[in-house]
Amino acid sequence: MKFDLVLFDIDGTLLDFDLAEKNALADTLNEYNFICNDEILNRYHEINIFYWKQLEKGLVDKKQLAYKRYEQLFLEYEIETDIDTFNFKYRNRLKEGAYLLDNAMEICQELHENKIKLGVASNGGNDIQIRRIKKIGLDKYLDYMFVSEEIGYNKPHKEYFEHIFHKIEDIPKKKIMMVGDSLTADIQGGKNAGIITCWYNPNGESSIENIKPDYEIKDLLELRKLVGIL
Repeated sequence: MKFDLVLFDIDGTLLDFDLAEKNALADTLNEYNFICNDEILNRYHEINIFYWKQLEKGLVDKKQLAYKRYEQLFLEYEIETDIDTFNFKYRNRLKEGAYLLDNAMEICQELHENKIKLGVASNGGNDIQIRRIKKIGLDKYLDYMFVSEEIGYNKPHKEYFEHIFHKIEDIPKKKIMMVGDSLTADIQGGKNAGIITCWYNPNGESSIENIKPDYEIKDLLELRKLVGIL
């Protein structure tokens, strides 16, 4: 085999976070009898992405991210409520939003059956990510679960991956592949760490000029050929 370990990002790579986010936010807004339509759902998504990018750059921490995204949304839509309570309700709903992306279960099963070790490497909340992975049944194929809240660093920081290298025993870097949908977190993080990277890009988006993955795929099943089981 070309690789001994494949690390998967979770949201946008194995699980449909956009759908989970939309459903959790809609249900929470409806509980409060607040306005809930496509406009506010889409605006929250934009704001949330902005603050996750700020997190990757080290400009905010998780607590600030959770607060600022609602602070901005509520200001724009003149919503008045306790942000911490709203976020608590939202996160509890988000934990239950486990929706597999196309061929995610299939590729994990095939890699596992071919004796390739698998791990997830996520910047998401520890309780949310582990709950969703277990709920959907992917945990039975995983050897490792790495979540930034436990590690103390976020992708793309090199320290995040140094923690992983410490935990995976003696697997050489050249035998590790990072697979993810985010160029700035997953691909840049893998490059910072000196491992092979694969950009999962199902929608054929344009790449950022200064971030070049080693591989690019539109379907997770394309990993069969990359890892040498096809």
